[in-house]
Amino acid sequence: MASSAKPGEFRDRARLEAERYGPDPWVFVRELLQNARDAGASRVRFSVSVDAGLARVSCVDDGEGMTYEHARRYLFSLYASSKESRRDQVGRFGVGFWSVLRFDPQRIVIRSRPRDAPAWEMVLDGGLERAARRTPEMEAGTEIVLERAAGDGQLARRIRDAAHQSARFLCARDDPSRPLVVTINGEAINAAFELPAPSASFRRGRVRGVVGLGSAARVELFSRGLRVRSASSLDEFLSASGRHTDRSRVQFTELPGRIAPQALLESDAIELVLSRSDARESPALRRLIRLAQRELTRLVNRQIDAIRPLPWYLRAPHAIAGALRNSLVWRMLTASVIGAVIAFGLGWWMWGEHIAATIGVGGPAIAVAGPGSYVGQDSGRYRDLADFYRGPQVDVLDSEGASIAMRYTPPDSGIHFAALIIEHLDADGTPRTQLRRDELAPYINSPCADDSCVQIELDLDAPPGLMRLPVPTGHRVDLASVRLGDRPHSVLESIHGEAVLELAKATRETLRYTAGPATPPRPPPTLDPDPLPRELRKAAEAQRDKPVAARIDALVALVRARVRYSTEPEIQARHREARSRGQGFVERTLEIGAGDCDMQNGVLAALLKHAKVPARLAVGYIGREGRTSPWLHAWVEYRDGAGPWRIADASESSAPPALVTPELQGVGEGPDGPVVTAEDTGAPTTYAELPEGTGASAPPDEPAAAVEGAAEPAPEGGALARALRSPPVWAGSGVALLLLLLLARQSTRRQIAVDREQDLAGLLQGALQQPDAFRAMPAVFQRPLIPLADGKAISLDRARALAATGALLRTGRRVSGVDGTTHLTADAIAGGATVLDDTSPEGQAVADALGAIDLDEWDGLLADARTTPLLDAVNHHFVTSGERWRVLASQALSVPLKSIDLAQLRLRRAPLRGKRVVLVDERSLWLADCDALLTESPKLAVFSAIEVIVERLDLAPEQRARLLSELAGDAIREAARRGGVA
Repeated sequence: MASSAKPGEFRDRARLEAERYGPDPWVFVRELLQNARDAGASRVRFSVSVDAGLARVSCVDDGEGMTYEHARRYLFSLYASSKESRRDQVGRFGVGFWSVLRFDPQRIVIRSRPRDAPAWEMVLDGGLERAARRTPEMEAGTEIVLERAAGDGQLARRIRDAAHQSARFLCARDDPSRPLVVTINGEAINAAFELPAPSASFRRGRVRGVVGLGSAARVELFSRGLRVRSASSLDEFLSASGRHTDRSRVQFTELPGRIAPQALLESDAIELVLSRSDARESPALRRLIRLAQRELTRLVNRQIDAIRPLPWYLRAPHAIAGALRNSLVWRMLTASVIGAVIAFGLGWWMWGEHIAATIGVGGPAIAVAGPGSYVGQDSGRYRDLADFYRGPQVDVLDSEGASIAMRYTPPDSGIHFAALIIEHLDADGTPRTQLRRDELAPYINSPCADDSCVQIELDLDAPPGLMRLPVPTGHRVDLASVRLGDRPHSVLESIHGEAVLELAKATRETLRYTAGPATPPRPPPTLDPDPLPRELRKAAEAQRDKPVAARIDALVALVRARVRYSTEPEIQARHREARSRGQGFVERTLEIGAGDCDMQNGVLAALLKHAKVPARLAVGYIGREGRTSPWLHAWVEYRDGAGPWRIADASESSAPPALVTPELQGVGEGPDGPVVTAEDTGAPTTYAELPEGTGASAPPDEPAAAVEGAAEPAPEGGALARALRSPPVWAGSGVALLLLLLLARQSTRRQIAVDREQDLAGLLQGALQQPDAFRAMPAVFQRPLIPLADGKAISLDRARALAATGALLRTGRRVSGVDGTTHLTADAIAGGATVLDDTSPEGQAVADALGAIDLDEWDGLLADARTTPLLDAVNHHFVTSGERWRVLASQALSVPLKSIDLAQLRLRRAPLRGKRVVLVDERSLWLADCDALLTESPKLAVFSAIEVIVERLDLAPEQRARLLSELAGDAIREAARRGGVA
């Protein structure tokens, strides 16, 4: 076809390039429209017809046309584009036209006429094997004709769908404000770049968009008026597993009654792939998606405010929070003010009256020792933390820390990577951390395959022997993911559930592994409580009857009240003097009333054990944006029943905790490698003197503060005046002013249209069905939007939490008090239970979605329920077994059995308050059979009835056995006495 290639070679390459467009046979519609736009056309006409079994598609534009020589050079030669030098044109790769081959045409006709040259025509067969040139009569522009065998008669509709979805916002090349008119058999497919209310349009630089709330979850991305990607949510655009597509014809599913986020986005700054049918993930695309998310959040807040306004006293705080969340300018302004304050504080600290000691700036320090052989070498590489951590004591920070060489994704902040688990401390605070090979077992695998997985890379420099892996609290390792270098590696498990590697030799490689949320395969350990003073032991034991969460809150508050966070030199000296007298770490910590994070949390762990909460001390690192903070931190891990390990931290409301290390005395050899001994000289060392991984970290809220030694005497003159003249103050103020000037150059223009006639039911239903799509919109989950029967309202987060415990209720009788409600509803409301208003659209939608208990239904069922002699005997057995069940019979049931836990209703006056009521269908055959047995074999009758009930309640096997074992024996003895066989 071209002078530089034989016809066969050109055909093969053209077909290969056509395959790049994927299986979508309608992509050629977008490419033809794109070429027409780039040619400066103002109108494009598609004509679709079927005649004598032959389907014919014609595309005619009134653009600049092209000469035959131009076509030979660019159209009939792949990878040569005449558009590369023009920024206002989309196509630049020289392959787009041949996407027509995806249509499988039998005949291709190309006609074109430039404004100042003669027309020409080229007729090609579908295989690109034969070509014939002609001279047609035509106006200036280009026409492409494709012919193939007729199909099912839906060709015109499919062409129209492809054109509408891909190019309904297409604009003229030379005037972006003027649409390029596109018609299909005379019907225009152009549309305005807008969405129905509630919606918000915005423009920022080379970006424009409109976000809205509609019945179909859809997000579409355009470049110069042509769609390049579509998805069901904004997050899917940037997710590696996101379900986005570049197909020309996409069906967005509409769900009646549900509202989902929608967005139309356009930018000419995004980078396109070779086929121009998709966008590369680039900084420009990420900025566009973040901008759209902020605008969508702003729209949702406005829509909620229009329907459910905030009380006047909450509007100002809410507006400030919204401005900081949605506006980069406000965030930078706030950051600038904070930066100026910090700069001022630095100046005051450097030249003031030792302000750090006055206000208690400093971080709790956990002592860690490191081998001297690592001085100055490869700071950051990791080895087992037990070689260096020597237990709770106070060290003054006098150096800056450095992160260990660990990276993780996703880069969420605040992840607690536990590197060392300590279940017992000796009386003087010495930790029991030694691993014994005979106590290790193969690690029980916990596969992780969803978005909650944490992928970790860790650079090692470890000696031969055993080494623990830092694993996020509440997570377990996926064994299939463990790679040392490029090789899989086995993992062992310690008696504390830690993941342990056994290294055959000294190792300097990168370790990669994945961890995901998981419940430990073994039940919580039974831990012997550590010694405590009688007063604190009694305080902890008094909490045992409370829920675990309440015990945690109470004891964390107790520790914070008794032990303040401090690393002051005076506190350090008092602890050392007390330890030299043989005083235990708990006793001296409580007596001094101050210490760092592992002292606070060591006391907390001891209290929790006395309160019957499985707890242990964890030492490790806090994740920040894919790396770790530069200091170690300590916290408490605890379990609630058979659940996962969770975090409790008595130091979080104090100044930021951190860890430092004392100077070394020497390194010896142990069974698993170097054994480090340390002399407590009172002079902490810097991170550069440590092996990799022995730094200390702050909790996620703020960085650790380091004290640079004793303050020097202040120069003469006022301290405030010297601080104002200090370089940090001027530098910080200058940077803040520069950032503000740069941000002021580019602002976002927007228009918001809310729908005041719309209720919030669809929005709440959409958030429940697609929580990830609303993740960046906290108002949907945190604002009290769901009406209650007593006239109040609760948030969606609160409703979900109540539903998870079976405490979410509903009623169709909404009143301001309790008069006029059913007896059960009135008593529940009087007791403070949460009862959704079923008469409101929002209450009904949430109640249906979360399966709230219908009090109106239960009130009718309980009014109709009655007992029988058989059920009296059944209930007597439950009472003697310590169960709070009450079984009643009802003729109004539509199912064989139904139960409700009335303890969740907080009833005050009802005779069944606190009971778990089980209703059985009085017409059930099994109930009649058991009734018939009652007179002659009462034990067997009761056993048979309870066996059916517990089976249908789906109780745990051990609970079933406890309830039935004694009854079974009674029934057998009864049968034996009667001389029969049970």
